[in-house]
Amino acid sequence: MINKLPNHRNCKVCKTRFKPDRVETWWCCPEHKEEYCILLYRKDRERRQKKKSVADKQLAKTQKDELKARREKLKTKPQRMAEAQAAFNKYVRLKYLGVPCISCGRYPEQKYGGTMECGHYRSRGSTPHLRFNLHNTGSQCVYCNRHLSGNVAGFRIGLIERDGLDKVQEVDSSHETRKFDIPYLIRIKTIFTKKAKMLEKRRSHFQEVAA
Repeated sequence: MINKLPNHRNCKVCKTRFKPDRVETWWCCPEHKEEYCILLYRKDRERRQKKKSVADKQLAKTQKDELKARREKLKTKPQRMAEAQAAFNKYVRLKYLGVPCISCGRYPEQKYGGTMECGHYRSRGSTPHLRFNLHNTGSQCVYCNRHLSGNVAGFRIGLIERDGLDKVQEVDSSHETRKFDIPYLIRIKTIFTKKAKMLEKRRSHFQEVAA
């Protein structure tokens, strides 16, 4: 199909109406032809730079994902255990945020890494199989958790009030031997990270509504 030569068109540089002598002519004078060619060159360069930038970002993301995947594969079981425990503990702290210490009933300042922690009724050292048991944990002040060795007597009373005597007796009588494998630890981290994010999102929503 042959393009028809237009009677008039606007110059791409100065917008002046002119009569082109060829279909591909978009300038009204030789000077503007040079300017138009420079303009086209700059636009093409910007397009190529933008395309390269997108490709570079995609490459950087791919390399970052690959590095992350390699690091994940190299993680040891103790590292997996620490990550799973951190995710679990964070969920417990968020779940009981604003609730008094389960052992002494005090309301110390509520802040992460501050005065409230995820306490374990039966310690992780003596009963490692209960480290991820929600009925064995609660929001506990630093003083009870660290300086009173967990304040076990008060912890037990708090658990009975919260969960009932039957649940506490189940925890008391649990003496199984269990070893957590790496896939299980990964699931624990994934599950409680997701639960913690949901709690944070819900709390943020309530704060926005209240404001």
